[in-house]
Amino acid sequence: MAAVLLLIGILLMVGSRALDRAKSGLNPDHPGPWPAAAIIVPVAGAAANLAANLRSLLSQDYPDYQVIFVTRDLEDPATQVIAALIPEHPGSRLILSGPAAHCGQKNHNLLAGVQAAGEAPEILVFCDSTRLAPANWLKGLVLPLVKGEAPVVSGYYHVIPQDGGLAAWGRAVTALFLFLTKGISRLNQPWGGGTAIRRRLFEDLRVQDLWATNVVDDVSLAMLLQEKGLRVGLAAGESLITPISGDTWATWSDWAVRQWIYLKFCLPGSWLALGLFFYLLAGLVLRAGVRIIIASLGSAPLSAWPEAAFLGALTGMAIYLKDLHPQPPRLGTWLPAFYAAIFMGAWCHLLNWPMRYIHWRGIFYRVGWKGRVLGIRKKNT
Repeated sequence: MAAVLLLIGILLMVGSRALDRAKSGLNPDHPGPWPAAAIIVPVAGAAANLAANLRSLLSQDYPDYQVIFVTRDLEDPATQVIAALIPEHPGSRLILSGPAAHCGQKNHNLLAGVQAAGEAPEILVFCDSTRLAPANWLKGLVLPLVKGEAPVVSGYYHVIPQDGGLAAWGRAVTALFLFLTKGISRLNQPWGGGTAIRRRLFEDLRVQDLWATNVVDDVSLAMLLQEKGLRVGLAAGESLITPISGDTWATWSDWAVRQWIYLKFCLPGSWLALGLFFYLLAGLVLRAGVRIIIASLGSAPLSAWPEAAFLGALTGMAIYLKDLHPQPPRLGTWLPAFYAAIFMGAWCHLLNWPMRYIHWRGIFYRVGWKGRVLGIRKKNT
């Protein structure tokens, strides 16, 4: 129990301090130089807040950048939303990539965006369409590259539930834990929702060849960077925001399963180690709760003091974690969500074991070693 608490404590302390330093590390008046950048945004589907998210990317306080939105075809609902925004923003374009044949559709869209960007942009930025970006986000992402602090830079996001649902706050807890790992250099990985890389390095590493046959963008890039011994830097300034509402246990579970399964195929060692940690943590919490209940009903209530101390320390860490969230809920919501996130993490990892396919937006990808796509099948075909 002590070892588990120590590991979590290190993550909280080291991760939170690194995130604080990164957040305060961007001077809005930093003179640059700011190299030309291209933000490539693969989009699928039209959520209610899509237009607001895209406008935030089109309104960055950055002197020289273009935004390239990529959808699969005219039938994608996002295409019409983007087409309506393009006339308002001359520095933006819409590209139709067509259906993917040998890789994940997101990878296919990203590669179409890279090709459309041409040779002018010195910095390639890969971003999702599901977040709100503060005005200085792009500067914060590019700054470590400009200063030569890292060859690749990644940020992350906070989940902001718009209702008090336990599932939504459980997902917010999970995202915050993942965010903290980015504050530890050896654990930081590129994240597809916000990663910047110099175009020259992108080409030297032949990332385009990797993505052209892989099911996922960020985890496969993490695998490649590990092989090359390259570290990922942490973005400066404000983080992206993901407002969510109406999240259910099923949608939270689907999201968590996807986070695990990409690791399973591309970084199986990390997948196994992290899964075993979640099994251990969930087992210790369950065992402690049962022991405390049994002791309180028996003749020796003090016999479960080690378990009570363990849960007390873990609850203290949960409260510390709550204070790191930009818009924390009341404690009565946060603590159940914190413990639910532990069991959800273990459960969704367990669901990963028999999976040989990745299902995303109506497409099944049969995946082999290191995330290589072996086959693609549409739902109901």
